[in-house]
Amino acid sequence: MNKHKQLIGLGIFSIAALFYILIVYFISHRAPKSVTEIYFADRMTEAHYILIDRYNAAHAGSVKVIPVNFPISDFSTDARKEILARSLRGEDDAIDLLAVDVIWVHRFAKWCEPLGKYFNDQERRRITEIALETCYHEGELVAVPLDLVQGVMYYREDLLKKFPGGPAVIEQVKKGMTWEQFLELQKKMNWKGPYYIYTAADYEGLICSYIEILMSLRPDYFETVGFRFDTPEAKEALQLLVDLIHRYHVTPPIVSNFTEGPSYEYYIKNDGLFIHGWTSYEKDFTSYPLKEQYLRKAPIPYLASGKPTSMFGGWNLMMSKATTKKEEVIDFVKYLLSDEAQEIFYSQSRFYPVIKSFYSDSLYLNRYPEIQMIRELMSHGVHRPVQENYTKYSKIMARYFSLAILGKITVDQALQRVHASIESEGTQTVGR
Repeated sequence: MNKHKQLIGLGIFSIAALFYILIVYFISHRAPKSVTEIYFADRMTEAHYILIDRYNAAHAGSVKVIPVNFPISDFSTDARKEILARSLRGEDDAIDLLAVDVIWVHRFAKWCEPLGKYFNDQERRRITEIALETCYHEGELVAVPLDLVQGVMYYREDLLKKFPGGPAVIEQVKKGMTWEQFLELQKKMNWKGPYYIYTAADYEGLICSYIEILMSLRPDYFETVGFRFDTPEAKEALQLLVDLIHRYHVTPPIVSNFTEGPSYEYYIKNDGLFIHGWTSYEKDFTSYPLKEQYLRKAPIPYLASGKPTSMFGGWNLMMSKATTKKEEVIDFVKYLLSDEAQEIFYSQSRFYPVIKSFYSDSLYLNRYPEIQMIRELMSHGVHRPVQENYTKYSKIMARYFSLAILGKITVDQALQRVHASIESEGTQTVGR
């Protein structure tokens, strides 16, 4: 009997041992847990790579963000827009998260997931109104802001100091000048090199410069007039851009070929005095440190009959409807909106943070004294008009405005052709 019990006990032990061995075997040989890969499309800056690396390290083994880069040297904003649109139209899940120009939100809304249910009121209140207002389509939150930039005029402090009365001129430039004063200054300086550079190629950057002038003259232009350009203000704005080249000769005709990258390259190589750019330029372009150390920011000139105005740009985050990784994507988005991440976007890439605390918290105010200047600049900032057909209309505007700048058609002809082309697209809607 005892022997029988011993055999039974030995059998039970053997089975238990075998079961244990099998468990250990399967645990040690099981397939590794799959890693969720998030494909994130944007122009990747130093800040992006720092934040992506930190997020991936914190989520190692579970989530990995893979950057899809659109470098500024290779892709204009227009080219980037069309590539992203083609990808999303195909309804594949190649891109999970994308950064879109603040003015593209309406066009991309049909391909992207509404975000209202993912961001409560408290999370939205952390974000500046000036950034969040570009994220709605038909009253629904379809994007969240990632960063802002703003139009500014850069100048070479070292070159201006060489002129008689240079320090006084610099103070005047820093305070802001009218276009009339700016052109008069050029006469006094008799500067033979490039005086003022702006982007005048057939693309969105040209329209930013135009709308800056137009909304300086009439801030509510798109609210009251819409996309009609048969007004004195519409003509005056385009005429100035043409005259800078053909009448005042302060801007070289070659700018008609320039988007952001080539315009900056020409400016820095040829020792230009002033250039219209974005607040992120000092981090976007760093190939000429001996000259770039003297670059300083100032407000963009404005016509005496108008008011100081500069254009907001920036990028909003949208989530593809086709993605199967919504929970992981939203977690990463919220990380990008954290205090830590937003400060890194500023310190490493000079993008304006979109969280309110950056502009009011004593920690940041002490760390970045220039916030005072940023707030002053932002008080003069404007957005391009919110209109579902904006990207279509702006392409029409860029086509004919660039022809006027080239001298191939008159300003009146350009405005007439824009008006006719927009009307042929169907009934206009007045912008916001």
